[in-house]
Amino acid sequence: MNDHDPDPEGLPVTTLLADRYRLVSLLGSGGMADVYLAEDERLGRRVAVKVLKARLAADDEFRERFRIEAQAAASLKHPSIVAVYDRGTADGVPYIAMEYVHGESLKQRVRRDGALPSNEAVDVALNVLSALAAAHDRSIVHRDVTSYNVLLEEGGRVVVTDFGIARMGDSALTHTGAMMGTSSYLSPEQAQGRPADRRSDLYSLGVVLYEMLTGRVPFRGDTDVAVAMQHVSCAPPNPRSLAPGASEALAAVVMQALSKDPADRYQTAEEFAAALRRTRRPRAAAGDCAIAAGALATPDAAVAAGAPAADVAAGGGASPEQSVPATAVAAEAPTRYHAGGGQASGLRPRRRPLRLAVLTLVLLAVAAAGGWAAYTYLLAQGATVPAVIGERRAVATAALRDEGLQPELHFVWSDRFETGEVVRQAPRGGTKVDDGITVDLWVSRGPLHIPSPDLGGLSADAARDRLEAASLKYRGRRGASRTVPTGQVFRQETAAGERVERGETVTFWVSSGPPRVDVPDVVGLSQGDAVSLLEEAGFVVSTDYVAGWGEFPGTVTAQDPEAGSRGRAGDEVIIQVAVF
Repeated sequence: MNDHDPDPEGLPVTTLLADRYRLVSLLGSGGMADVYLAEDERLGRRVAVKVLKARLAADDEFRERFRIEAQAAASLKHPSIVAVYDRGTADGVPYIAMEYVHGESLKQRVRRDGALPSNEAVDVALNVLSALAAAHDRSIVHRDVTSYNVLLEEGGRVVVTDFGIARMGDSALTHTGAMMGTSSYLSPEQAQGRPADRRSDLYSLGVVLYEMLTGRVPFRGDTDVAVAMQHVSCAPPNPRSLAPGASEALAAVVMQALSKDPADRYQTAEEFAAALRRTRRPRAAAGDCAIAAGALATPDAAVAAGAPAADVAAGGGASPEQSVPATAVAAEAPTRYHAGGGQASGLRPRRRPLRLAVLTLVLLAVAAAGGWAAYTYLLAQGATVPAVIGERRAVATAALRDEGLQPELHFVWSDRFETGEVVRQAPRGGTKVDDGITVDLWVSRGPLHIPSPDLGGLSADAARDRLEAASLKYRGRRGASRTVPTGQVFRQETAAGERVERGETVTFWVSSGPPRVDVPDVVGLSQGDAVSLLEEAGFVVSTDYVAGWGEFPGTVTAQDPEAGSRGRAGDEVIIQVAVF
């Protein structure tokens, strides 16, 4: 790479990478690498460029992990796996150029909106399982399936990324006993440092599915080790205890995926996917009931009920033999001729009693149907949706269940409602509905606009954590400061205390120490003038006295470092002063 300076984390910040990729902006930063939006100047398209952190570039294990990620992802061609276009090394730092997915991570979506509707959560999981099946078929185990590594494209596509700690075939990157992965999503065997296989990926996806349904991961703790040990020894809460709207069948699938023993989990991605599909509720196609009712109707019954015979024929409910003109129905009985060839008028008397009997039965059936409809729509009560906007979540869900309705919760930011209060509902209060339907409730997660957190004096990691806790995005920069120690935040935009909307980006600058300045030339000056000039430039002065300069006593004869060298305020400059 060229034309770059280190940022607070030692990140390479370059305008042009490998003479091809012009970096536009930082998309995200992880423990291993930074991802930039870039323009591929050779092909004229936008790409995402992942660059190994400079401080890790000299570490053979991290370089190997980076190589495996590029190799694993590049070997997979699947619509739900991010495509790798190019990889290489620039100035000793490895990079990967890959497809730019315009959207957000699943983690960002859950943090902003809370739990997903069950059907949407299942759809996302099925897409991830399709991607994992493709990887597993090539003996690639992802080993870090998390909501951070599932991207939701604006067009609706679900994409799996970050094969940074994948295992390919029988090769293992880390030493036995090493715990790799993100603690909240680790399988029990990974938490214990044991080998991970495809069933480990399915456990991690079970955690992701749990998070989508409930808005949180199943285990929390003060440290990564505490969380990892819960994966080994603690049973997760049933997701229905946090998301009552999830079906029992779907909760059972999640709990099986989170089994401690890999043998008790789904053994393949296809098996997991099949179980998820079985949880979907069957939906009657529009018009099925009307078609079924029409199939039972006959022209005679319809005519008896008052419908024109021509309409019955056109409606498709009658057989071809029954689709006759109205005039034919009116004159259905054939004419009768005498033996002598004369015509006798009139219907056959023996068919009239049968027709009257059929007509009577039809009228009775119509009356019975009308009575049932009157009972169903006029007398039967169904349920009335309670008006719960402004109520606390627990009060609102209890009120719905008391009416035999099923609440489904969604979480949103709101300036008008306190945390935990219902912001919106559908159907609205007072609506008459069938028993047992689902009522959607949007619950406030807290204010949408908040004071920008004060980051002054924090380290880069602490600043990021504070912004993420407030559901804000961040961008880190590096700059010189005469007053703030190296590694601490000394400036931010939006300023601390100013109103900022959740999801917006706050940029902060981390001190790289005082600015570099040229060391002044003080040789030939008097000791006093030399000290004054150096201290004014911010340097600390030490003096050595030398003899033998004859006519120049008290004059500076040499300095270290020499004039024109670059230094920082606080650096030491040694001057030699003649004594006689």
